Amino acid sequence: MLRLLSVLILSALLAIPGVVRAVPAPVPAEEVADIRNVILAQLEAFKADDGATAFSFAAPEIRKIFRSPEMFLYIVRKSYPSVYRPRSHTFRPLIEIDGKIVQPVLLVGPTGIEETALYVMEKQPDGAWKIAACIMAQPGGKDT
Repeated sequence: MLRLLSVLILSALLAIPGVVRAVPAPVPAEEVADIRNVILAQLEAFKADDGATAFSFAAPEIRKIFRSPEMFLYIVRKSYPSVYRPRSHTFRPLIEIDGKIVQPVLLVGPTGIEETALYVMEKQPDGAWKIAACIMAQPGGKDT
């Protein structure tokens, strides 16, 4: 249900002209690398079933929602198999949705189905990037 709601919200945002756009040049290349490294590190943590490390890359609001690394890992394992065990991943260019930095990642899940994970990124006061949301969509806009 939460995933369907997320997809519906994202679909509504995508339908509003000017809400989604490519991220302008002011995002320095090293910050793009930092964002991607956070996502890669979380994917590696999932691969190792290391819930504590995977949870450490989640933004504070996500950490409040899931409350523990064990619950976080359980939900990802059950609801996000392409994130939990991707066969492959390809980063797409950063986009901005309603002022938020979003890193699209094309994932091929364990069943061979391509999905796009839209990682909503949040810069913390200490300068670190954290994952504030991960919204899944199959090509063609089909929700997962």
